[in-house]
Amino acid sequence: MTAIIDYKAGNLTSVKLAFAALGVEAVVTSDPAVIRKADRVVFPGVGAAKSAMDNLTSLGLVEVVREAAATKPFLGICLGMQILFEHSEEDGGVDTLGILSGRVVRFPDVSGCKVPEIGWNATQMKNEECRMANAGEFYFVHSYYAEVTDDTFLTSNYAGVTFTAMVKKGSLWACQFHPEKSGKVGLALLKSWLEGGELQSPRVSLQTSTLTRRVIPCLDVRGGRVTKGVKFKNNIDLGDPVEMAVKYSDGGADELVFYDITASAERRPIDIGMVESVAKAIRIPFAVGGGISCIADMERVILAGAEKVSVNSLAVKNPQIIADGAKAFGAQCIVLGMDPVKSSNPKCPSGYEITTRGFREFTGMDAVEWAKRAADLGAGEIVVNSVDADGTRAGFELDITRLISEAVNVPVVASGGAGKPEHLVTVFNESHADAAIVAGMIHTGDYTIEQIKRVMAEMKVPTRLSW
Repeated sequence: MTAIIDYKAGNLTSVKLAFAALGVEAVVTSDPAVIRKADRVVFPGVGAAKSAMDNLTSLGLVEVVREAAATKPFLGICLGMQILFEHSEEDGGVDTLGILSGRVVRFPDVSGCKVPEIGWNATQMKNEECRMANAGEFYFVHSYYAEVTDDTFLTSNYAGVTFTAMVKKGSLWACQFHPEKSGKVGLALLKSWLEGGELQSPRVSLQTSTLTRRVIPCLDVRGGRVTKGVKFKNNIDLGDPVEMAVKYSDGGADELVFYDITASAERRPIDIGMVESVAKAIRIPFAVGGGISCIADMERVILAGAEKVSVNSLAVKNPQIIADGAKAFGAQCIVLGMDPVKSSNPKCPSGYEITTRGFREFTGMDAVEWAKRAADLGAGEIVVNSVDADGTRAGFELDITRLISEAVNVPVVASGGAGKPEHLVTVFNESHADAAIVAGMIHTGDYTIEQIKRVMAEMKVPTRLSW
Protein backbone atom coordinates (compact mmCIF):
# COMPACT_ATOMS: atom_id res chain seq x y z
CA MET A 1 0.00 0.00 0.00
CA THR A 2 1.17 3.52 -0.83
CA ALA A 3 0.10 6.18 1.66
CA ILE A 4 -0.05 9.90 0.84
CA ILE A 5 0.18 11.90 4.05
CA ASP A 6 -2.56 14.50 4.45
CA TYR A 7 -1.44 17.25 6.80
CA LYS A 8 -3.62 20.01 5.28
CA ALA A 9 -0.81 21.38 3.13
CA GLY A 10 -1.42 21.02 -0.53
CA ASN A 11 -3.10 19.55 -3.57
CA LEU A 12 -3.18 15.86 -2.74
CA THR A 13 -5.50 15.09 -5.62
CA SER A 14 -2.83 15.65 -8.27
CA VAL A 15 -0.43 13.32 -6.47
CA LYS A 16 -3.03 10.58 -6.09
CA LEU A 17 -4.04 10.88 -9.75
CA ALA A 18 -0.43 10.63 -10.90
CA PHE A 19 -0.03 7.33 -9.11
CA ALA A 20 -3.35 6.18 -10.54
CA ALA A 21 -1.95 6.89 -14.01
CA LEU A 22 0.80 4.39 -13.15
CA GLY A 23 -1.72 1.79 -12.02
CA VAL A 24 -1.14 2.35 -8.31
CA GLU A 25 -4.01 3.05 -5.94
CA ALA A 26 -2.68 5.34 -3.23
CA VAL A 27 -4.50 6.16 0.00
CA VAL A 28 -4.69 9.74 1.26
CA THR A 29 -4.56 9.65 5.04
CA SER A 30 -3.64 11.46 8.23
CA ASP A 31 -4.08 8.30 10.35
CA PRO A 32 -0.74 7.37 11.99
CA ALA A 33 -1.72 3.68 12.04
CA VAL A 34 -2.36 3.62 8.29
CA ILE A 35 0.91 5.42 7.57
CA ARG A 36 2.86 2.95 9.72
CA LYS A 37 1.30 -0.02 7.89
CA ALA A 38 2.01 1.40 4.44
CA ASP A 39 4.71 -0.13 2.25
CA ARG A 40 5.59 3.28 0.80
CA VAL A 41 4.92 6.81 1.98
CA VAL A 42 4.51 10.01 -0.02
CA PHE A 43 4.88 13.35 1.77
CA PRO A 44 3.69 16.16 -0.55
CA GLY A 45 3.00 19.76 0.30
CA VAL A 46 2.52 23.34 -0.80
CA GLY A 47 2.20 26.39 1.40
CA ALA A 48 4.34 27.67 4.26
CA ALA A 49 6.76 25.87 6.57
CA LYS A 50 5.41 27.09 9.90
CA SER A 51 1.78 26.20 9.20
CA ALA A 52 2.94 22.81 7.89
CA MET A 53 4.84 22.11 11.10
CA ASP A 54 1.90 23.32 13.19
CA ASN A 55 -0.41 20.96 11.29
CA LEU A 56 1.94 18.00 11.67
CA THR A 57 2.16 18.66 15.39
CA SER A 58 -1.57 19.05 15.93
CA LEU A 59 -2.25 15.85 13.97
CA GLY A 60 0.36 13.89 15.91
CA LEU A 61 2.36 13.13 12.76
CA VAL A 62 5.84 14.49 13.49
CA GLU A 63 7.30 11.24 14.80
CA VAL A 64 5.29 9.20 12.31
CA VAL A 65 6.94 11.07 9.43
CA ARG A 66 10.38 10.62 10.96
CA GLU A 67 9.80 6.89 11.38
CA ALA A 68 8.55 6.47 7.83
CA ALA A 69 11.47 8.40 6.35
CA ALA A 70 13.91 6.17 8.23
CA THR A 71 12.31 2.77 7.64
CA LYS A 72 10.58 2.54 4.25
CA PRO A 73 10.58 4.00 0.73
CA PHE A 74 9.70 7.65 1.27
CA LEU A 75 9.07 10.46 -1.23
CA GLY A 76 8.91 14.13 -0.26
CA ILE A 77 7.54 16.68 -2.74
CA CYS A 78 8.04 20.48 -2.73
CA LEU A 79 7.20 21.71 0.80
CA GLY A 80 7.32 18.05 1.77
CA MET A 81 11.01 18.11 0.86
CA GLN A 82 11.79 21.45 2.46
CA ILE A 83 10.53 20.56 5.92
CA LEU A 84 12.66 17.41 5.97
CA PHE A 85 15.63 19.74 6.57
CA GLU A 86 16.61 21.26 9.91
CA HIS A 87 15.43 24.84 9.56
CA SER A 88 13.48 27.12 7.23
CA GLU A 89 13.75 30.90 7.05
CA GLU A 90 10.11 31.11 6.00
CA ASP A 91 7.60 32.78 8.32
CA GLY A 92 10.40 34.46 10.24
CA GLY A 93 12.24 31.19 10.81
CA VAL A 94 11.04 27.80 12.02
CA ASP A 95 12.78 24.60 13.06
CA THR A 96 11.62 21.76 10.86
CA LEU A 97 11.89 17.96 11.02
CA GLY A 98 15.67 17.60 10.93
CA ILE A 99 15.62 14.37 8.93
CA LEU A 100 18.10 15.90 6.48
CA SER A 101 21.00 18.19 7.32
CA GLY A 102 20.74 21.70 5.96
CA ARG A 103 18.48 24.71 5.78
CA VAL A 104 15.91 26.33 3.52
CA VAL A 105 16.24 30.00 2.51
CA ARG A 106 14.44 32.49 0.26
CA PHE A 107 15.57 33.30 -3.25
CA PRO A 108 17.39 36.65 -3.38
CA ASP A 109 15.92 39.68 -5.13
CA VAL A 110 17.68 39.60 -8.48
CA SER A 111 16.78 41.70 -11.48
CA GLY A 112 14.90 39.65 -14.05
CA CYS A 113 14.10 36.79 -11.66
CA LYS A 114 10.62 36.85 -10.16
CA VAL A 115 9.70 35.10 -6.93
CA PRO A 116 8.16 32.56 -6.70
CA GLU A 117 9.99 30.59 -9.35
CA ILE A 118 7.15 29.21 -11.45
CA GLY A 119 7.68 26.98 -14.45
CA TRP A 120 9.82 24.33 -16.08
CA ASN A 121 13.51 24.34 -15.26
CA ALA A 122 16.42 22.10 -16.13
CA THR A 123 18.01 19.79 -13.56
CA GLN A 124 21.53 18.43 -13.48
CA MET A 125 23.12 15.47 -11.74
CA LYS A 126 25.28 16.82 -8.92
CA ASN A 127 28.17 14.42 -9.54
CA GLU A 128 29.93 14.50 -12.88
CA GLU A 129 30.47 10.74 -12.85
CA CYS A 130 26.72 10.16 -13.13
CA ARG A 131 25.67 8.67 -16.42
CA MET A 132 23.69 11.75 -17.54
CA ALA A 133 24.73 15.37 -17.33
CA ASN A 134 21.10 16.48 -17.64
CA ALA A 135 18.30 14.74 -15.76
CA GLY A 136 15.40 16.52 -17.41
CA GLU A 137 13.10 19.51 -17.08
CA PHE A 138 10.58 19.50 -14.26
CA TYR A 139 7.86 21.83 -13.05
CA PHE A 140 8.86 24.06 -10.12
CA VAL A 141 6.80 26.49 -8.06
CA HIS A 142 8.51 27.82 -4.92
CA SER A 143 9.90 30.93 -3.21
CA TYR A 144 12.27 29.12 -0.85
CA TYR A 145 14.95 26.55 -1.65
CA ALA A 146 17.18 24.04 0.10
CA GLU A 147 20.89 24.74 -0.07
CA VAL A 148 23.07 22.10 -1.71
CA THR A 149 24.25 19.44 0.76
CA ASP A 150 25.96 16.05 0.73
CA ASP A 151 22.57 14.40 0.17
CA THR A 152 21.78 16.47 -2.93
CA PHE A 153 21.27 14.32 -6.03
CA LEU A 154 19.92 16.81 -8.59
CA THR A 155 20.55 20.56 -8.70
CA SER A 156 18.89 23.39 -10.56
CA ASN A 157 19.60 27.10 -10.99
CA TYR A 158 17.48 30.20 -10.46
CA ALA A 159 18.13 33.81 -9.48
CA GLY A 160 21.86 33.13 -9.65
CA VAL A 161 21.56 30.34 -7.10
CA THR A 162 22.37 26.64 -7.47
CA PHE A 163 19.92 24.82 -5.23
CA THR A 164 18.84 21.31 -4.32
CA ALA A 165 16.30 20.04 -6.83
CA MET A 166 16.28 16.47 -5.50
CA VAL A 167 17.69 14.47 -2.61
CA LYS A 168 18.45 10.74 -2.60
CA LYS A 169 19.45 9.21 0.71
CA GLY A 170 18.95 5.46 0.77
CA SER A 171 15.26 4.76 0.25
CA LEU A 172 14.40 8.40 0.89
CA TRP A 173 13.81 10.49 -2.23
CA ALA A 174 12.70 14.10 -2.06
CA CYS A 175 12.26 16.70 -4.80
CA GLN A 176 11.64 20.42 -4.90
CA PHE A 177 9.79 20.13 -8.20
CA HIS A 178 6.40 18.49 -8.74
CA PRO A 179 6.82 15.14 -10.52
CA GLU A 180 3.06 14.66 -10.50
CA LYS A 181 2.78 17.74 -12.74
CA SER A 182 5.93 17.24 -14.83
CA GLY A 183 4.45 15.19 -17.63
CA LYS A 184 6.16 12.02 -18.84
CA VAL A 185 9.46 12.88 -17.18
CA GLY A 186 7.71 13.24 -13.83
CA LEU A 187 5.82 9.98 -14.23
CA ALA A 188 9.11 8.24 -15.10
CA LEU A 189 10.58 9.46 -11.82
CA LEU A 190 7.57 8.26 -9.83
CA LYS A 191 7.75 4.89 -11.56
CA SER A 192 11.44 4.57 -10.68
CA TRP A 193 10.69 5.36 -7.05
CA LEU A 194 7.86 2.83 -6.92
CA GLU A 195 10.12 0.12 -8.37
CA GLY A 196 13.02 0.96 -6.07
CA GLY A 197 15.34 1.53 -9.00
CA GLU A 198 17.67 4.23 -10.19
CA LEU A 199 16.36 7.47 -11.59
CA GLN A 200 15.25 6.69 -15.13
CA SER A 201 14.71 10.09 -16.70
CA PRO A 202 15.17 10.39 -20.45
CA ARG A 203 18.01 12.49 -21.78
CA VAL A 204 16.61 15.70 -23.17
CA SER A 205 17.92 18.38 -25.48
CA LEU A 206 17.97 21.47 -23.31
CA GLN A 207 17.94 24.96 -24.75
CA THR A 208 19.08 26.50 -21.52
CA SER A 209 19.91 25.82 -17.89
CA THR A 210 17.50 28.50 -16.71
CA LEU A 211 13.75 28.78 -16.27
CA THR A 212 11.88 28.47 -19.56
CA ARG A 213 9.20 30.86 -20.73
CA ARG A 214 5.79 29.24 -20.49
CA VAL A 215 3.24 28.87 -23.27
CA ILE A 216 -0.22 28.57 -21.72
CA PRO A 217 -3.34 27.71 -23.74
CA CYS A 218 -6.43 29.43 -22.40
CA LEU A 219 -9.78 27.69 -22.58
CA ASP A 220 -12.76 29.95 -21.98
CA VAL A 221 -15.66 27.75 -20.91
CA ARG A 222 -19.34 28.52 -21.17
CA GLY A 223 -22.04 25.93 -20.55
CA GLY A 224 -19.50 23.12 -20.44
CA ARG A 225 -17.98 23.98 -23.84
CA VAL A 226 -14.86 25.89 -24.88
CA THR A 227 -15.72 29.14 -26.60
CA LYS A 228 -13.82 32.06 -28.08
CA GLY A 229 -14.76 35.59 -29.13
CA VAL A 230 -13.25 38.99 -29.79
CA LYS A 231 -13.16 41.40 -26.88
CA PHE A 232 -15.54 39.07 -25.05
CA LYS A 233 -18.17 39.23 -27.82
CA ASN A 234 -19.46 37.03 -30.67
CA ASN A 235 -18.28 33.78 -29.11
CA ILE A 236 -18.28 30.54 -31.09
CA ASP A 237 -18.23 26.93 -29.85
CA LEU A 238 -14.83 25.20 -30.12
CA GLY A 239 -15.22 21.86 -28.38
CA ASP A 240 -15.04 19.80 -25.20
CA PRO A 241 -12.69 21.26 -22.54
CA VAL A 242 -11.30 17.89 -21.40
CA GLU A 243 -10.57 16.70 -24.93
CA MET A 244 -8.86 19.99 -25.74
CA ALA A 245 -6.89 19.88 -22.49
CA VAL A 246 -5.48 16.46 -23.41
CA LYS A 247 -4.65 17.63 -26.92
CA TYR A 248 -2.72 20.67 -25.70
CA SER A 249 -1.02 18.83 -22.86
CA ASP A 250 0.21 16.15 -25.23
CA GLY A 251 1.20 18.85 -27.71
CA GLY A 252 3.65 20.62 -25.41
CA ALA A 253 1.66 23.12 -23.34
CA ASP A 254 3.52 24.16 -20.20
CA GLU A 255 0.34 24.87 -18.27
CA LEU A 256 -3.35 25.37 -18.99
CA VAL A 257 -5.83 27.91 -17.72
CA PHE A 258 -9.62 27.53 -17.68
CA TYR A 259 -11.97 30.48 -17.25
CA ASP A 260 -15.63 29.87 -16.57
CA ILE A 261 -16.38 33.14 -18.32
CA THR A 262 -20.00 33.63 -17.29
CA ALA A 263 -19.85 32.30 -13.74
CA SER A 264 -19.05 35.67 -12.19
CA ALA A 265 -21.63 37.56 -14.23
CA GLU A 266 -24.26 34.91 -13.49
CA ARG A 267 -23.17 34.81 -9.84
CA ARG A 268 -22.88 31.02 -9.74
CA PRO A 269 -20.11 28.64 -8.61
CA ILE A 270 -17.55 27.23 -11.00
CA ASP A 271 -18.13 23.84 -12.67
CA ILE A 272 -16.26 21.55 -10.26
CA GLY A 273 -17.08 18.48 -12.34
CA MET A 274 -15.09 19.91 -15.23
CA VAL A 275 -12.12 20.63 -12.95
CA GLU A 276 -12.15 17.05 -11.69
CA SER A 277 -12.33 15.64 -15.21
CA VAL A 278 -9.41 17.75 -16.40
CA ALA A 279 -7.31 16.76 -13.39
CA LYS A 280 -7.85 13.09 -14.17
CA ALA A 281 -6.89 13.55 -17.82
CA ILE A 282 -3.65 15.56 -17.76
CA ARG A 283 -0.34 15.58 -15.89
CA ILE A 284 0.62 19.24 -16.23
CA PRO A 285 -0.43 22.17 -14.02
CA PHE A 286 -3.59 24.12 -14.63
CA ALA A 287 -5.33 27.14 -13.16
CA VAL A 288 -9.03 27.82 -12.86
CA GLY A 289 -10.91 31.10 -12.68
CA GLY A 290 -14.49 32.31 -12.63
CA GLY A 291 -17.18 31.80 -10.03
CA ILE A 292 -14.77 31.98 -7.08
CA SER A 293 -16.51 33.85 -4.26
CA CYS A 294 -14.75 32.76 -1.06
CA ILE A 295 -11.97 30.67 0.50
CA ALA A 296 -14.25 27.63 0.50
CA ASP A 297 -14.59 27.93 -3.29
CA MET A 298 -10.81 28.08 -3.62
CA GLU A 299 -10.46 24.97 -1.50
CA ARG A 300 -13.00 23.07 -3.61
CA VAL A 301 -11.10 23.93 -6.79
CA ILE A 302 -7.75 22.88 -5.34
CA LEU A 303 -9.16 19.67 -3.88
CA ALA A 304 -10.65 18.92 -7.30
CA GLY A 305 -7.14 18.91 -8.76
CA ALA A 306 -6.25 22.44 -9.91
CA GLU A 307 -2.88 23.86 -8.89
CA LYS A 308 -3.90 27.51 -8.97
CA VAL A 309 -6.98 29.63 -8.44
CA SER A 310 -7.45 32.82 -10.42
CA VAL A 311 -9.43 35.67 -8.90
CA ASN A 312 -10.46 38.80 -10.76
CA SER A 313 -13.77 40.51 -10.03
CA LEU A 314 -13.84 39.04 -6.54
CA ALA A 315 -10.42 40.45 -5.68
CA VAL A 316 -11.42 43.94 -6.81
CA LYS A 317 -14.48 43.79 -4.61
CA ASN A 318 -12.67 42.13 -1.69
CA PRO A 319 -8.86 42.46 -1.91
CA GLN A 320 -8.47 40.62 1.40
CA ILE A 321 -9.36 37.39 -0.41
CA ILE A 322 -5.87 37.47 -1.94
CA ALA A 323 -4.17 37.60 1.46
CA ASP A 324 -6.52 35.01 2.93
CA GLY A 325 -5.98 32.68 -0.02
CA ALA A 326 -2.20 33.05 0.12
CA LYS A 327 -2.22 32.31 3.84
CA ALA A 328 -4.46 29.26 3.42
CA PHE A 329 -2.89 27.70 0.32
CA GLY A 330 0.39 29.51 -0.34
CA ALA A 331 1.03 32.49 -2.62
CA GLN A 332 1.92 30.18 -5.50
CA CYS A 333 -1.71 29.02 -5.63
CA ILE A 334 -3.22 32.50 -5.93
CA VAL A 335 -3.29 34.17 -9.33
CA LEU A 336 -4.63 37.66 -9.85
CA GLY A 337 -6.39 37.97 -13.19
CA MET A 338 -6.93 41.51 -14.40
CA ASP A 339 -8.71 43.00 -17.43
CA PRO A 340 -7.15 46.43 -18.07
CA VAL A 341 -8.32 48.77 -20.82
CA LYS A 342 -6.75 51.97 -22.14
CA SER A 343 -8.31 54.87 -20.29
CA SER A 344 -8.18 58.65 -19.98
CA ASN A 345 -9.61 58.46 -16.48
CA PRO A 346 -7.54 60.87 -14.32
CA LYS A 347 -7.67 58.31 -11.52
CA CYS A 348 -5.52 56.01 -13.69
CA PRO A 349 -2.10 57.66 -14.19
CA SER A 350 -0.72 54.58 -15.98
CA GLY A 351 -3.29 55.11 -18.73
CA TYR A 352 -4.98 51.78 -18.04
CA GLU A 353 -8.12 51.15 -16.00
CA ILE A 354 -9.24 47.89 -14.42
CA THR A 355 -12.54 46.45 -15.61
CA THR A 356 -14.49 43.58 -14.04
CA ARG A 357 -17.27 41.10 -14.78
CA GLY A 358 -15.99 40.36 -18.26
CA PHE A 359 -15.39 44.00 -19.29
CA ARG A 360 -18.89 44.88 -18.13
CA GLU A 361 -17.92 47.27 -15.35
CA PHE A 362 -15.28 50.03 -15.11
CA THR A 363 -13.73 50.43 -11.66
CA GLY A 364 -11.72 53.65 -11.73
CA MET A 365 -8.71 51.63 -10.45
CA ASP A 366 -5.29 52.15 -12.00
CA ALA A 367 -3.99 48.86 -13.41
CA VAL A 368 -0.37 49.23 -12.27
CA GLU A 369 -1.31 50.33 -8.75
CA TRP A 370 -3.74 47.42 -8.48
CA ALA A 371 -1.04 44.95 -9.58
CA LYS A 372 1.38 46.30 -6.96
CA ARG A 373 -1.23 46.11 -4.23
CA ALA A 374 -2.19 42.55 -5.17
CA ALA A 375 1.44 41.43 -5.10
CA ASP A 376 1.87 43.02 -1.67
CA LEU A 377 -1.23 41.19 -0.46
CA GLY A 378 0.23 37.84 -1.52
CA ALA A 379 -0.70 37.12 -5.13
CA GLY A 380 1.94 34.77 -6.51
CA GLU A 381 1.30 35.54 -10.17
CA ILE A 382 -0.51 38.19 -12.23
CA VAL A 383 -2.27 37.60 -15.57
CA VAL A 384 -2.56 40.79 -17.62
CA ASN A 385 -5.42 40.24 -20.06
CA SER A 386 -5.65 43.29 -22.27
CA VAL A 387 -9.26 44.03 -23.16
CA ASP A 388 -8.08 46.13 -26.13
CA ALA A 389 -6.11 43.21 -27.62
CA ASP A 390 -8.32 40.30 -26.59
CA GLY A 391 -9.13 38.02 -29.52
CA THR A 392 -7.73 40.43 -32.13
CA ARG A 393 -4.69 38.24 -32.90
CA ALA A 394 -2.80 41.46 -33.71
CA GLY A 395 -0.23 41.05 -30.94
CA PHE A 396 -0.06 41.51 -27.19
CA GLU A 397 -0.56 44.90 -25.58
CA LEU A 398 3.12 45.49 -24.82
CA ASP A 399 2.93 48.72 -22.84
CA ILE A 400 0.69 47.55 -19.99
CA THR A 401 2.45 44.18 -19.81
CA ARG A 402 5.82 45.91 -19.48
CA LEU A 403 4.55 48.45 -16.94
CA ILE A 404 3.27 45.71 -14.67
CA SER A 405 6.27 43.42 -15.20
CA GLU A 406 8.56 46.23 -14.08
CA ALA A 407 6.35 47.20 -11.15
CA VAL A 408 6.05 43.83 -9.37
CA ASN A 409 8.46 41.07 -8.37
CA VAL A 410 6.10 38.18 -9.04
CA PRO A 411 5.71 36.40 -12.39
CA VAL A 412 3.58 38.19 -14.98
CA VAL A 413 1.59 36.39 -17.68
CA ALA A 414 0.74 38.26 -20.89
CA SER A 415 -2.74 37.58 -22.25
CA GLY A 416 -4.81 38.83 -25.15
CA GLY A 417 -3.82 39.33 -28.78
CA ALA A 418 -1.53 36.43 -29.68
CA GLY A 419 -1.84 35.70 -33.38
CA LYS A 420 1.50 34.27 -34.49
CA PRO A 421 4.62 32.86 -32.80
CA GLU A 422 6.56 36.08 -33.24
CA HIS A 423 4.08 37.84 -30.97
CA LEU A 424 5.23 35.64 -28.09
CA VAL A 425 8.89 36.35 -28.86
CA THR A 426 8.16 40.07 -28.78
CA VAL A 427 6.23 40.05 -25.50
CA PHE A 428 8.94 38.00 -23.80
CA ASN A 429 11.79 40.14 -25.10
CA GLU A 430 10.23 43.59 -24.94
CA SER A 431 7.74 43.38 -22.07
CA HIS A 432 9.61 40.92 -19.86
CA ALA A 433 6.63 38.62 -19.42
CA ASP A 434 7.32 35.29 -17.72
CA ALA A 435 4.60 33.43 -19.59
CA ALA A 436 2.13 34.06 -22.40
CA ILE A 437 -1.41 32.88 -22.95
CA VAL A 438 -2.50 31.70 -26.39
CA ALA A 439 -6.00 30.88 -27.55
CA GLY A 440 -7.40 31.65 -31.00
CA MET A 441 -4.16 31.00 -32.88
CA ILE A 442 -4.12 27.38 -31.68
CA HIS A 443 -7.85 26.80 -31.34
CA THR A 444 -8.29 27.44 -35.05
CA GLY A 445 -5.42 25.12 -35.97
CA ASP A 446 -3.39 27.90 -37.60
CA TYR A 447 -0.46 27.02 -35.32
CA THR A 448 0.47 24.20 -32.98
CA ILE A 449 2.18 24.72 -29.66
CA GLU A 450 5.24 22.94 -31.03
CA GLN A 451 5.42 25.36 -33.96
CA ILE A 452 5.22 28.29 -31.56
CA LYS A 453 7.98 26.88 -29.41
CA ARG A 454 10.25 26.14 -32.37
CA VAL A 455 10.10 29.78 -33.38
CA MET A 456 10.77 30.84 -29.80
CA ALA A 457 13.81 28.57 -29.64
CA GLU A 458 15.12 29.86 -32.98
CA MET A 459 14.81 33.39 -31.57
CA LYS A 460 16.78 32.39 -28.43
CA VAL A 461 13.83 32.50 -26.02
CA PRO A 462 14.31 29.83 -23.31
CA THR A 463 11.79 27.16 -24.24
CA ARG A 464 10.86 23.62 -23.15
CA LEU A 465 11.07 21.44 -26.27
CA SER A 466 10.80 17.93 -24.78
CA TRP A 467 7.56 16.51 -23.41
